[in-house]
Amino acid sequence: MLRLKQERLRRGWSLTDVCFLTRIDPAALSKIERGKWPCGPGWRRRLAEAFGLPEEVLFGEVPADDERGRD
Repeated sequence: MLRLKQERLRRGWSLTDVCFLTRIDPAALSKIERGKWPCGPGWRRRLAEAFGLPEEVLFGEVPADDERGRD
């Protein structure tokens, strides 16, 4: 989940910060960010709420506003 990690780093959040907000285990979150662990619907929802972004944007299914229109 490259976009998830990019967004976390852009905000200056540590894995621990996100884990505190979402109650997701740090090892699991690290694997999710690297695409090594599936992110189920409950965790997707929690992460999207923590970041204040739609799931589709946070998980790279649609471009973020700042990526639209770039060629």
